[in-house]
Amino acid sequence: MNNIHDGIETATEAAESVELMDIPDSSEEGSSFKNLEDDFEMTSSDDELESSLLQLVRTKRQTLEDICSEFVQLYVTKPEAALIKFMQFVLEASGSGYQIPEDYGAPIKSDVILNAAQAQYENKIQRYPLIMRCSHSFTMDVSNFLQQVLHAVISTSVILDNFFLRHISGFLVVASDSDVLPLRHTSTLIAMKMMTTLSDLMTLQHDKLQLIWLQLFNEVFLKRKRDDVDDIRALCIAECGIWLNKFPQCYISASQMLHLFEALQDNSTKVWESSLKAIINLQKKPKLRASCLQLGYKFRMTLLSLSMGAESELAEMAMLLLMRFHRAMPQLLDDQMIEIVEQLVFAIKRGVAQASAELLHHCFQQATTDRDRVLALIHFFIKFEGHEHAPYLVDSFYGRSKIVVDWATMLDILLEPESITRQETTVIIEIMTLGVKQAVTGEIPPGRTTTNLVRQPMAGAVEQASTIILPMLSTLLRQYRVEHLDVKYLLELPLYMRCSRQQAQELIEQIKCLMFKHSNFAVLQKCASALEHLFQQCPEPTPSYRKDLLERAVITYMKADSAWQLAIKKSQKSRLKASTKRLHVALRLISALYERFDLNGSQILDTVLVSLKRAIREKKEAVVSLSDEAMRLCLEICYMGICWDLKRVQEAVSVGKHVDDDCLMLAEHLDEFFVAALSIIENSNELSISCEAFVSTCDLLVLFADNLRRSGNTALRSLQYKSSINELKTLESFVLRYVFSGSGDVELTKANDGELPSVLQSKRRVLAGFCKLCFNNILPVLRASSVFQYYEQFHAVYGDILLATMERCMSINMTSFGMALMHTCLLVYKRVRAAHANAVEAAGSAQFGKLLNLARLFGILLNLNLIKCRPAVLILHRAGIRYAMDRSTAATERPENLLYLKVVRQFVPHLLANDIFDVLNYLDGTNTENHHSAHSDEWEPLLAYRSCLETALNQSCHHNPKL
Repeated sequence: MNNIHDGIETATEAAESVELMDIPDSSEEGSSFKNLEDDFEMTSSDDELESSLLQLVRTKRQTLEDICSEFVQLYVTKPEAALIKFMQFVLEASGSGYQIPEDYGAPIKSDVILNAAQAQYENKIQRYPLIMRCSHSFTMDVSNFLQQVLHAVISTSVILDNFFLRHISGFLVVASDSDVLPLRHTSTLIAMKMMTTLSDLMTLQHDKLQLIWLQLFNEVFLKRKRDDVDDIRALCIAECGIWLNKFPQCYISASQMLHLFEALQDNSTKVWESSLKAIINLQKKPKLRASCLQLGYKFRMTLLSLSMGAESELAEMAMLLLMRFHRAMPQLLDDQMIEIVEQLVFAIKRGVAQASAELLHHCFQQATTDRDRVLALIHFFIKFEGHEHAPYLVDSFYGRSKIVVDWATMLDILLEPESITRQETTVIIEIMTLGVKQAVTGEIPPGRTTTNLVRQPMAGAVEQASTIILPMLSTLLRQYRVEHLDVKYLLELPLYMRCSRQQAQELIEQIKCLMFKHSNFAVLQKCASALEHLFQQCPEPTPSYRKDLLERAVITYMKADSAWQLAIKKSQKSRLKASTKRLHVALRLISALYERFDLNGSQILDTVLVSLKRAIREKKEAVVSLSDEAMRLCLEICYMGICWDLKRVQEAVSVGKHVDDDCLMLAEHLDEFFVAALSIIENSNELSISCEAFVSTCDLLVLFADNLRRSGNTALRSLQYKSSINELKTLESFVLRYVFSGSGDVELTKANDGELPSVLQSKRRVLAGFCKLCFNNILPVLRASSVFQYYEQFHAVYGDILLATMERCMSINMTSFGMALMHTCLLVYKRVRAAHANAVEAAGSAQFGKLLNLARLFGILLNLNLIKCRPAVLILHRAGIRYAMDRSTAATERPENLLYLKVVRQFVPHLLANDIFDVLNYLDGTNTENHHSAHSDEWEPLLAYRSCLETALNQSCHHNPKL
């Protein structure tokens, strides 16, 4: 490692010791401009280059070959004029409006020209091409021109003329050291691209080229790779990777790769990306592999740290590099680092997890048999069982290791239960089921982030699973029928297989027995799901099987309900506990079946609704009533029953049947459910029940909304439910009370630490239910401001839901959406204003800073399509001005809410050029007194807002003179 370090220092010192500016000039080489004239026909004129070089390059009115040829011809006849034109190209590319005088004579002094150009940037917003939307195409055009012009110059005897290279490189060296960012950034880009082109031309082995290149390396690259601006540092590192990619056909040694690895310790994601991409390419080259490996060992902790970072793509690249280095040098990672990498298999980022799984795959491959390899995977998962993310584990290995799809070996192990522990059995069954699911569907586990959402099923997975597992599935179900976790996963397997008629009938009988013996709700749900799938695959015996099953389930519930009521009536405490448990099991069974099958005709919905209403009444009277679990199950059953009834009515209407009586019954059930659910939401102390009632209510409000009104059937139209104001207020009150209690940081910390994840999931579910009402026009969009106001505070935990809601609301009515944003900011503003004695104090508060951040987040959304969002932006400004300038007191006094203009000011960049003038006029129309001329702090928001509008107007006029 010391040898590499010493080599780099030696090479750098040698380069720095060269007196590059003392390149012999052309007279000492015996060359003259006259010699150059012999190489070209004198056909170019000043008129042909009347347009600037940049304009010619960008407009593409001429080919690059023609532009470069004319430029070289100009240089042959008028070297100073050509150099001035090239310098003008650099200045114009950096956004400078300075024009170098056409009669600028020799000697050409770069510092004088640059000082004059820099003066043009004073007191101006530094917007220049490299940071605008067109930056990519701009960079490509500039790079292509430089490459073409240098090839044109060097392919002629101009290369022998020191005048051109010496002045161009000198100008770029000075410009790249400018304090003016646009000039420094653009000059650095041009210098780097010039170095890349010169490096490509190394085959010429010309000493002058090498001296020029090393000058730029020392004076530009080594300085600018430590620049304060991320883009400039990233640019330098990216170009360094390009130079080294030509190794050994380049002007620097392999030791200079240290610059790329040092960039990994930068604090910019852009620099990390440039560095990682370059290193990944370079480590593939045989002549650089050893250097990469040595530097990889030195910076292994940096790579490991990056692999655990927040940026998914960068973390994936860092882990990929680390694994490649580890394969080549096993001692690269110590035991502690290996344990960290192992845990990254459970990471949310899919690329990182799959890259780290490669390490485990190589470890598992050292086992001698397939059985040992599978058991090694199982033991690894048990080692980190606290993660409880088996789907993530399977996904990490899927497509990279055959262990998770080695179902034959797993089956052999399961058929010999005496050889494994109870815990190992459950893990094998879970991993086998998840492996089958992913192989058949190609689905990525929920919550895992990836850049590619394309499903990748395994070819022949259904046939393979059906051949290997299905013949023994009944045996496994009998063998592991006691453990509910094992049964739950085994019951999922039929969904991904093709069964014969005999196999389906055998499984149906077995599952029917399980349904009436198991009490676990998850197992019952899996049973119902498996039965639905098997009934579809084996339709012939379905009617009788299904009818018998559903009737038996309903009878079981009726008996359990009667026994429970009898125990209450006789006050038999000993029997009450047993009958309550029996009722719970029966309700779970009905709920699981109702989710998959229509129980119409059994009158189960009427019975459960009566029980639910009675339970609500009894809880108010503080007498014995249904337990919390029973009430939650009753809510689910009622919800599913109403959904089935609506589906059945709609299907009947589609075939022309009369549904008047059915619609009347359905409307009655719906009203009864809403009364019960809203009562629970408003009065229940048990949050789990309230949440279930809330979500079910929101979903049914959406189902029975405007889509029914558009039906051609009168009876179906009558089912449209119009919520009362009180009902909507009840829902709004609950979502604010439950979802937005506490702070967003606390919620995120709890979720990351694994504390109460189910509570956060429940809150997100409730918020999503309320948001459905907003973007389905059940709740006025303006009322959505009640939840939008928490967008900044809870951005980490609910930002995705609120953002999706706002995007949907925008599609309803843009003006209404603009008013909703206005009202949202107003809600927060009023709270901030009420908490402080005066406007000046409020403006300096942390809460007001968060309000401005909220406005900026809204601005990001509006910025996606300024033309489409124009009505929203206009109403934001007009309504904001009207509120801020309203004088509730004497007309001569300052408006008390003038501070609100600071919030409105955040939306000035989103105004279209044609609207800025209108907003200014509207502002002036509301401020006829003009008392703000006294420059006090109280009037500062108005002055700043007006100044911001004027600046935006001036800029728009500058870019579009027609305005």
